[in-house]
Amino acid sequence: MNSSRISSNQNGKANCNGTPDRDSAVGGDTAKMRAMAVRLVRAVDTLGRLPRTADTRPAGTRSAWPEMIRESRVAIAATRSVSGARPSPAAIDDLDRLAMLLWNLPPRHRELLWARACGVRWAELCHRHRRSRTTLNRDHRRALAALVTVELTGPDQKSA
Repeated sequence: MNSSRISSNQNGKANCNGTPDRDSAVGGDTAKMRAMAVRLVRAVDTLGRLPRTADTRPAGTRSAWPEMIRESRVAIAATRSVSGARPSPAAIDDLDRLAMLLWNLPPRHRELLWARACGVRWAELCHRHRRSRTTLNRDHRRALAALVTVELTGPDQKSA
């Protein structure tokens, strides 16, 4: 193998034909992109654990019962649900930061990143977007790379 044809990409991996591999082609460091994906999953978890009042619940979970009856200590045991621990202030701050960063991305990237963080299956996303899994996976990597870039450069400069 000719050493003049061997190049290395941003990750330091050698490629024999001189072209960057697919991770550097979408402009991102794999470790940073994975860390961002984990942060998005944590943000979804944080949002789910935030306390809710009657005004912030989805319409389907509201009750017509008066407030005094719902908050009564006497309740049927089967209707009680155990809520998780409230999120830490640091987790809420990270959720806020990610939410602001997501607004710097195009809507289709935002939707794809948030759907994957919420655990929506690839098959469902393929059906919704009418695209192949390979294409959606590529778009997901590009969206993660764009989100990492927006975080590193600052939210003032838009990235697409």
